[in-house]
Amino acid sequence: MNETIATLILHDLRPDVAADVLPPASAHCRIFAASPPVHRCVGCFGCWIKTPGRCVIGDRGSEFAALLSRCGEFVVLSRMVFGGLSPDAKAVLDRSIGFLLPFFRSVNGETHHAHRVENPPDLRYVLYGNDITDTEKETAKKLVAANSLNLGSGRSSVEFYQSARGCAEAFA
Repeated sequence: MNETIATLILHDLRPDVAADVLPPASAHCRIFAASPPVHRCVGCFGCWIKTPGRCVIGDRGSEFAALLSRCGEFVVLSRMVFGGLSPDAKAVLDRSIGFLLPFFRSVNGETHHAHRVENPPDLRYVLYGNDITDTEKETAKKLVAANSLNLGSGRSSVEFYQSARGCAEAFA
């Protein structure tokens, strides 16, 4: 049986910056780098039909949904791009669709996928960029709320920093 991970951190930092910003990886804190890039999701639904909960694309991104299903807190640390995630961080997150079931449920009059796990993780976005506008911040807040609802997270939050190195404060 796979052990529970207290925190899973997905990040898009360069290795030299990651070493200065992120807490050390351990049995209770797993770190998943968005670089080198994983293959983009192709929408084949193999993660629902062929290998439930696991992406069928044979690269390191195929393990991400399994890690996500075992964590208590999921942290996405990414450069903000137009109110969303960097392309590499988004590619990893897209590959985790197998975390959810292919069945639907209604939440507040909206249709969402059913959950595969009983205790979905709390969701925390840590976003950085030196030119983040108020409009981008509002877009990011809506994105986090929507992703939290989709994942079934009990709690969610978003934090903004001016630089990648400034994100160290989020893990202090």
